[in-house]
Amino acid sequence: MKKSAVIVAAACLTIIAACDQKPKNPVAEHGDAMIDAYQRSKVIRDTASLSSIRTAVQTFYSANGRYPNDLSEIKDSLGADYDLSVYSYNPADGSVALKQQ
Repeated sequence: MKKSAVIVAAACLTIIAACDQKPKNPVAEHGDAMIDAYQRSKVIRDTASLSSIRTAVQTFYSANGRYPNDLSEIKDSLGADYDLSVYSYNPADGSVALKQQ
């Protein structure tokens, strides 16, 4: 009986030592998933807004014969509150692009 108890104890210790994975925290995993989804939604929103900003730049050009000096000149014509700091703008040719994150 003592021999079988030693064998069981040795087997248990071997199994415990083989388990090097830490238990997962479901709350932390959910939080990480929510943060990732939020970050992806911001990129999607900014990409979708890019077309509106490009159209506003072209409209400004048509009305004034020049491209705006910076994107703040078209902010009122956009009709929505955009975070223009996420876009790169070249006033020489009116090109607008999403900055690399």
